[in-house]
Amino acid sequence: MDLKKVNKKSNSPSLTVNMDEAFLTQLVNCLPMGAMVVNTDAQILFANNQLSEILGYEDSELIGMNIDSLLPAQFKANHTHLMSQFFANPRKRLMGEGRELFASQKSGKQIPIEIGLNPIHGQQELVLATLVDISQRLRANNMFQRSIQAAPHGVLIVDQAGIIQAVNQSLCKSFGYSEIELLDKKMEMLLPQRYQGHHSALRHSFHREPSVRSMGVGRDLTALHKDGKEFPVEVGLSPFINTNDEDMVFVSLLDITERKRMETELKENNTSLKEFTYVASHDLRSPLRGISNLIEWIKEDLGTTTPEVEYNLTRIDDRIHKMETLIDNLLAYARAGKATLDTQVIDIHKLISNVTELLDLPAGMKLHKDIQLNTIVTAWTPLETVVRNLLSNAIKHHDSEEGSIKIRCVAENTLCHITVSDDGPGIPPEAYERIFSLFQTTSDDKSGSGIGLSISRRLAQAHGGRISVSSNEPQKGSTFHVWWPRFARKENL
Repeated sequence: MDLKKVNKKSNSPSLTVNMDEAFLTQLVNCLPMGAMVVNTDAQILFANNQLSEILGYEDSELIGMNIDSLLPAQFKANHTHLMSQFFANPRKRLMGEGRELFASQKSGKQIPIEIGLNPIHGQQELVLATLVDISQRLRANNMFQRSIQAAPHGVLIVDQAGIIQAVNQSLCKSFGYSEIELLDKKMEMLLPQRYQGHHSALRHSFHREPSVRSMGVGRDLTALHKDGKEFPVEVGLSPFINTNDEDMVFVSLLDITERKRMETELKENNTSLKEFTYVASHDLRSPLRGISNLIEWIKEDLGTTTPEVEYNLTRIDDRIHKMETLIDNLLAYARAGKATLDTQVIDIHKLISNVTELLDLPAGMKLHKDIQLNTIVTAWTPLETVVRNLLSNAIKHHDSEEGSIKIRCVAENTLCHITVSDDGPGIPPEAYERIFSLFQTTSDDKSGSGIGLSISRRLAQAHGGRISVSSNEPQKGSTFHVWWPRFARKENL
């Protein structure tokens, strides 16, 4: 073709061009995507380097090839008809808009593509076809979709008009809807009636100043289940722009019904415990003091008494004393459930030395230390109390005048792992949980209060740790394990 003229019309969607082959080849090669010029016989007249790379052909192989050769078998039958339709009314447009299109590479592999068509008017009718390999885009989109579906909490994507564009199964489960019931619906359907009226204004306000944020900070948010019941939720908002340059919002939603139920139960239990503490402190102590005073007055009034009367009065004194001790233990147990805020850097060697110096260690009992951690950041008194209780129990409940007790301390990730091992009689596995209950002891000895281990567990849990026991098989004895946070953590303060 001879280069005669280039007719440019600023408002025209197509090109009217008379040009030579070299110029047309140069023009097509300048395009940033795969491109080819095709005539009405579906024959490729020109192709750029990007198209050759996408399809795996040499440049010379594509020239003169029928475009049908680049189509998968399932698209070839109808392609001639579609070509005829296009040239009957040529206009700039995307090919197969709304449908998935594929091209066949030289290797036979099919790749997803997008094709743009732009007619060229000249000595003959031509079309400039641009081709984009969207494999990476689809992989990214599939990964995005899989990530949404794999999320352990509810996810929905909403456009600027508040229309739901995507949801995951966790969200469907939370609300009781199927995916089909939610897609392309207004998200207000998920809100209680009292919120629906002003939600549109809130949504517009968010889009004016989009940012990653939690929704309704400081307020109790509730959502509406399909059955009409409301449930508490936590909501996070993240703005993003989709591939069509549309403003979208990524909404993460967590059903916190179970957490709220547990918080309510915990609050009720704490309230009950506080009420009990008050009763134990005031309503029980006062009558005991009165009984104790009456006994003293009886002793004074009686003066010299018989051995039997003296014995019975002494028994009454003992029981009053035990009742007072029981009340003290209950109060200590109640207070143990509250975390101490005065954290500090603690020297583990010093803490354990302070505990062991005050222990009444029998002459035949050996205490071994293996301290491999120097410092932790926590409250001194609660940790010291736990260590003292465990070492005291190991000594008190040993079944021999000679024995060995070992305390070991190592770092395990963010925790300090303290173990207290003995070679005593051991604890049967069926009693592992029972011994941490209130007023339960580690042996048949009834002299203990049975509260030391229960207080130790409450202290450990209140400060973000835990405690357990195991047997030293095949050796004798038991090992108590304490895991205590090495660093101050916000949730434990």
